Amino acid sequence: MSTPKLKTVKVRDCIEAKVLVAGEGKPLVYLHGAGGLQWDDYLDRLSQHYKVYAPYHIGTGGSVGKDEVRDWWDLVLYYYELFDALGLETVDVIGHSFGGMVAAELASTNPNRVRNLVLVCAAGLWLDETPVKDVFTMLNTPDVLFQHLFADLNSPAAQAFANAMPEEHEAQVDFIVAQNTAAAEAAKFMWGIPDKGLSRRIHRVTANTCIIWGEKDALIPVDYAYEFHKKLPGSKVTIMEKSGHYPQAEELEAVLATTLGFLQAAPVTK
Repeated sequence: MSTPKLKTVKVRDCIEAKVLVAGEGKPLVYLHGAGGLQWDDYLDRLSQHYKVYAPYHIGTGGSVGKDEVRDWWDLVLYYYELFDALGLETVDVIGHSFGGMVAAELASTNPNRVRNLVLVCAAGLWLDETPVKDVFTMLNTPDVLFQHLFADLNSPAAQAFANAMPEEHEAQVDFIVAQNTAAAEAAKFMWGIPDKGLSRRIHRVTANTCIIWGEKDALIPVDYAYEFHKKLPGSKVTIMEKSGHYPQAEELEAVLATTLGFLQAAPVTK
C-alpha cells in the first residue's frame, strides 16, 4: 500500500485542515463517512490512477481550529474554501455515507466545481424516515450496529472491525463513538439532522453521477440509491449484492472496477 502524506492547510486563517494525499495526475477528492477517515485498499488503488485528496471532516479531531463549523451550510462553505486552499478548481468527488451527502450538496450548490460524482451508500435525508437517526441507540448495543454495517460478519472487512473492538461494553461504546467521527462533537450536523433542502437542490447537479450501493445496507437502505437516481436523470446505479454499508471494503474489486470504469469513461466536458 502507498503511504499517503498528511498535508495541513489553513482555511479561514483559523482552521487547520488536515488532508491525506497520495498519487499523481488528475485530482480526486474522497469524502469519508461517519466511520472516520482510514486510508484503505480502495483509496490506495485509486491513488495509482489519480492524485487522491482525503480530507478529515471538520470537527472530527483531524481538522481543528478556533472557529469550528457551526451548521450544515457552513460545512459546505468550508469545503469550497478547502478546495481553494488546495488549489483545486474542478474535481471529481467520491463520497461515502455522510460524505456522500456532503458531496451531493457540493455538486448541487456549485455545479462548476464538481465534474464527476460517485456516491457510495450516501445519506440523502429526504425520506420520511431517516435511518441514521438511530445510530446513537445502536451505540449502546455495539453488536446490533455491527450487524447493520456488514453483509457478511465473517468477511475480512467485518473481522477487521470486530478485532479492533475492545472486549468490555463501555470500551466498545467509546470505540464506536470514536469510529463514528467524534459523533458527540459533530452531532449538530452528523446525525439526526433534518432535511437541509438537498432534495430541492439536487436537480442542479450537472456532474456525471455514479451511484454505488450495498444491497444489504441496513443503515441507509437501497431506496436511497433509487431516490438519488430518480432525482438525477442519466445517473448510473450499481447495486453490490454481497455488501452492506462498506461495499468498497467488502467488494473491493467490483467497486473499484465500477468507480474507475465510470471516471475514466465520463466525458471531460459537460
